[in-house]
Amino acid sequence: MFMQLLAAKQAGDEKLAGFYVQRFPPDLRKAYDAWLAQKPFENPNADPHPFVPNLYQMRGTQEADKLSKDAVSKVQEARNAGSVSGQYLANTVMFATVLFFANAAGKFEQARVRIVSFFFAVGVFAFAVLRIALLPF
Repeated sequence: MFMQLLAAKQAGDEKLAGFYVQRFPPDLRKAYDAWLAQKPFENPNADPHPFVPNLYQMRGTQEADKLSKDAVSKVQEARNAGSVSGQYLANTVMFATVLFFANAAGKFEQARVRIVSFFFAVGVFAFAVLRIALLPF
C-alpha cells in the first residue's frame, strides 16, 4: 500500500494519496506524518521511507522485548532448579548406598570387613546429611 501511495504522490494524485493515508493504522500514520515533516521529496537528507526504526516501531515490539528479557530470567531459574533437583537425586542415591552397606555389614563373616563396611556407610550418611543441610529448601 505504501508503494501505491508514493506512486500517487509522485503522480500528483492527492485524492488517491489521501485515500491510502486514511487507511493507515495509527502507529503507521504517526510515522508517516513524521516522515512527511522531513519533506522527503525535497530534502535529500530525509529518511528514505517512514519504516525506519526512529520513525516507526511495529506493534508489539516493546512487549516482545520485555517478554524476551523475562524468558531469559526464566531460563536461568529453570537451570538453577534443575541443578538443585540433580543434587537432591544424588543425595537419594547416597542414602541408598548407606542402606546397602549398612545391611551388608552384618552379612560379612570377618569382623574387619564388617567394621569397614559399617563405617563407610556412616561416612556416606554424614556426607549426605551435610549436603542436604547446604541445599536450598
